[in-house]
Amino acid sequence: MDSSRPEPRKRLPPRATGVDRYKPVIDGILRADLDAPRKQRHTVTRIFHRLVEEHGADVSYGMVRYYVAARKSRDPGRVGQGPA
Repeated sequence: MDSSRPEPRKRLPPRATGVDRYKPVIDGILRADLDAPRKQRHTVTRIFHRLVEEHGADVSYGMVRYYVAARKSRDPGRVGQGPA
């Protein structure tokens, strides 16, 4: 034992989720919403329903909501979450 402190833990790579396959679709919807008036933009609920209906996605609403929130906070001006 060289030290009384343990070595720092390794950071694990992020695990794959069910929403990973649909990220390009979600990003496309958010990009298209940039040109739409504020009241006509997609909500997370609508994005979720479009994924299920149009793409047969087997994902949870929570995962879609989590990804959209993370995406909007990462690039606020690029996905339509800028100041109104």
